[in-house]
Amino acid sequence: MEGDVKPSRVLFYAHFNEFGRVEDYVVYQLQQMRGIFDTIVLVSNSPVSEKDQTRLSSLCDTLMQRENVGFDFAAWRDGMNAFGWTRLTACREITVMNDTCFGPLFDFDELYSAMQSRGCDFWGITTNIALPDVLVDGDRATLKAPAHIQSYYMTFNAGVISAPIFKEFWTGVKDYPEALDVIDNYEVGLTRVLTGGGFTFSVFFDAVNHWSSGHLDKYNTVFACPLWLVESVDRYPFIKTKAIRLDPEQVDGLRSFIENHTSYPVQLVDSYIGGRYYALWKEKDDEIQSLRNSRAFRVSQVLASPFRGVMRMVGR
Repeated sequence: MEGDVKPSRVLFYAHFNEFGRVEDYVVYQLQQMRGIFDTIVLVSNSPVSEKDQTRLSSLCDTLMQRENVGFDFAAWRDGMNAFGWTRLTACREITVMNDTCFGPLFDFDELYSAMQSRGCDFWGITTNIALPDVLVDGDRATLKAPAHIQSYYMTFNAGVISAPIFKEFWTGVKDYPEALDVIDNYEVGLTRVLTGGGFTFSVFFDAVNHWSSGHLDKYNTVFACPLWLVESVDRYPFIKTKAIRLDPEQVDGLRSFIENHTSYPVQLVDSYIGGRYYALWKEKDDEIQSLRNSRAFRVSQVLASPFRGVMRMVGR
């Protein structure tokens, strides 16, 4: 890719699906991003079938498939290396994004333009602070972290891209096997490295400020209170797919908000939950017990006949 004509805006999109498929919500998301970016490089940490490659052919300029190591940061690293750093440093803006959210719920071009007008060097959607104490193999481990941009979406301007510390950061990314190491070294580390180099950042919603000032009683807002986010933050663009899996009781409220206040196709949520339920049921996964209680799954039964048979068997 090194010798191609340089684009102005490039999106590096990290994909992973444990069942080896490209979900409909991913296709929709790429359709919405297609008009914003000159070039989209999709890097998948899971196999992409020929059928899905055909679906993606008009939505990305490059599709890379790689071994599932190092999570999204390693995928972005490999995408940038393949794209070529000579070409990369000539870009006006680059964005890293992954497939962990439903959305955008609203016109993302409006949000993109508004964030550009803030005059910062790099930006994202939300901030987070440290992870609390967590149990790892029975031992108490603490991960301390300053406020940082959450890495499911980040955009960098030309000044950042051409800075030596930016290339040094990405070419130094390792294939850590544990997610906490990726968060500590790379999600937290990237904001730390860039601000340490004198660059400024902004976010669409400063969750850390709301949390520290007492307006929120839970940190990591995107997981802890997604319904509050979309209801309270005007035109908030994304809902974490994992937030629904962690707390299926919020599904009905989120579906209602999407149906009544956004143009986002709510059936994309239904098909994701219904399809995941079916795949997990075949593996007898405990997660189906919480998923099966959500209205999204009940709707999915109507949308796809295989789920009706599954529900009858599980419901006995």
